[in-house]
Amino acid sequence: RELSKFMSGATMAHMEAMKMVMAYCLTTRLRGLTLKPNEKWDGNPEFKFTVRGKSDSEYIKDPDTRKSVNGWCTFVNDAPVSMMSKAMPVVALSVTEAELYSATLCAQDMLYVMRILESLGLQVELPMILEVDNRGARDLANNWSAGGRTRHVAAKLYFLRELKENGIIETIWFSKDAQTADLFTKNLP
Repeated sequence: RELSKFMSGATMAHMEAMKMVMAYCLTTRLRGLTLKPNEKWDGNPEFKFTVRGKSDSEYIKDPDTRKSVNGWCTFVNDAPVSMMSKAMPVVALSVTEAELYSATLCAQDMLYVMRILESLGLQVELPMILEVDNRGARDLANNWSAGGRTRHVAAKLYFLRELKENGIIETIWFSKDAQTADLFTKNLP
């Protein structure tokens, strides 16, 4: 992510950073994702797949633009199927707003995975669980009241609340210590 920002005006410092990234990739080639689902599908049409998402945000990560970095993962039966890291297109006014933005993007990915499975004639267990590590974002997503201080994020709130009301997604709090998506908001050493 950091190296791609300077494609048009790269310097020797960027070249050194790229070499460090390449060295990291070579020295950690045996590391990676373990794609091991927690259940094996036996072909039974009544089997229900579980879709789960984890989202996180690093508030005002970029010192130049003051934009936050969002990261999220989507899992099917605890096997990762989608992982994203993205700078927010807007400047968040609070940590909770940045977390809510990330949760909304994760929920959209979860819906996409659910629709793919259903288009194949498979069933998905509802509600799908969306894990966030910010209690404020969790509380806003699970509450139907909106005041003047949340008006700027109302569309995202109503999207998550509608999914909750329809029994599609349940937003829960998850400890930051066990947050998988936290990896996608940080630069690796």
